[in-house]
Amino acid sequence: MNLKKYATLLLAASLTLSGFCGCAATKADSQQLPLKTAVYSNLTDEESRSLLRQGLSDAGVKENRIDTLFAKVDAFRADVKSEWLTKGFESAAPTETKYDPYEMQDAWMKKNGSFPGYNCRITAFSLFGDFVTVGANQPNTQGEDALFLDLETLSADSSVLCGDSTAKFCALFAPVNAANSTDVTEQVKALQAGWRERGISFTDDKARLISVVLHDKFSDTDNTLFIGHVGILLPAENGELYFIEKVAFQEPYRLVKLKNRTELSDYLMEKYDVAWEQDTTRPFIMENDNLLEGYRQNPLAQPTE
Repeated sequence: MNLKKYATLLLAASLTLSGFCGCAATKADSQQLPLKTAVYSNLTDEESRSLLRQGLSDAGVKENRIDTLFAKVDAFRADVKSEWLTKGFESAAPTETKYDPYEMQDAWMKKNGSFPGYNCRITAFSLFGDFVTVGANQPNTQGEDALFLDLETLSADSSVLCGDSTAKFCALFAPVNAANSTDVTEQVKALQAGWRERGISFTDDKARLISVVLHDKFSDTDNTLFIGHVGILLPAENGELYFIEKVAFQEPYRLVKLKNRTELSDYLMEKYDVAWEQDTTRPFIMENDNLLEGYRQNPLAQPTE
């Protein structure tokens, strides 16, 4: 396959933005001002690396999982230009980057060929696997149409799951049947029901799985919810929050500093809640298996009347 075409496919698949939109009834918005800039690091400096390692350890993440993350961070860093990454914590709009994603993908693929890399779902699961359980007798794979690139990576490097199975990974991330609705509350119930059928449960730990859920509806029988982006939320000693994510297959790791969950919602919705007036539910955010407290639709880009 032509490398440029393959890179374009990877970018589109990693963002998974096809299911945006529709009107959704949500909790009343906070009076908090919208987040316009975020403080983040690409984990190239000792301060951010130390903060993340300590935060993960304090949250009960096992050392082998933490070491696996930093090995992947360092490998990615070695494959791209240093000027594309932060030198420490920097401030930028949620959608702003120091790199062109296609140029970064080209540079990465020159060294890695057709290997897809590690995305948000693989990264989050490699850290969070001990805090989620699934029911017995799950199929070895499911949701292949949505997870085909994830599965390609896991076929090449199953060690990144840190002892967990591909069956467990797919049970968590494969699409579930959506409600015939554009209401967030109804879709949260549908997602919870789909997870219950797979026996998915979360332990009550400091580390929390933060999932941006997208709604795809191509027909009455092809109507699903899918986790298009995911990361891990960690408490900071000063009462603030850290959010660790892999932006995309061939885009960097990010550690984001946030004051509260509404800032987290704004950060994610500015990137993913970008279209309206369709017959699907607008993206929503789950914290483990419940709607994120402080969730609100994108406050910076509401459609004009």
